[in-house]
Amino acid sequence: MALRTWATAAAAAALAASLIGANGTASAAPAATAARPDFAAQAASAGLSGSRAEELQHKVDDYLARLGGRQVAANKVEFEGGTVVVALPGEKQARDLGKADAKFADCPYENFCMFRGTYYTGDQLNLYYCRDQGLTNWTGNGSWWNRQTPGTQARLLGRNHDVVTVTAGAESWQAVYNWDPIWYVRPC
Repeated sequence: MALRTWATAAAAAALAASLIGANGTASAAPAATAARPDFAAQAASAGLSGSRAEELQHKVDDYLARLGGRQVAANKVEFEGGTVVVALPGEKQARDLGKADAKFADCPYENFCMFRGTYYTGDQLNLYYCRDQGLTNWTGNGSWWNRQTPGTQARLLGRNHDVVTVTAGAESWQAVYNWDPIWYVRPC
């Protein structure tokens, strides 16, 4: 019990230290948002309040930690072999704020696109390299859209890289798909 109390106190101290800036005053804005003023402007122009912009940045930071890569828009990460477009807080479908029209994020040609929500809603993961892409916390019911070159099939793999599902050839889609047994995706 003492170890848990000590760990809780240490975590609280670390959080407090992260909120105190160099001038010794507390700041509610995370350093990541302050360091990316162009992304903050994108979020603001999309109508996000400060707290909603922070919520979005937290989700983007989570994807960066899991997938690597780099943030290229307020809600978009590019990584080796793909991109992820994060749905804005309060919106059902992802839209790329890095584009001038910022409408629904279409599945790019030659990609296998996965969605956290059913009927192509929620965060969108677009894969284009022919290799196994590990998934982290991509669970529950979602959907997919296979928009690769004609006839190309994606393989949805289990924990031991065993084939769980082979999709129909491109272009194909499934509006409701259970991601729970899927640990890896091989787009080709």
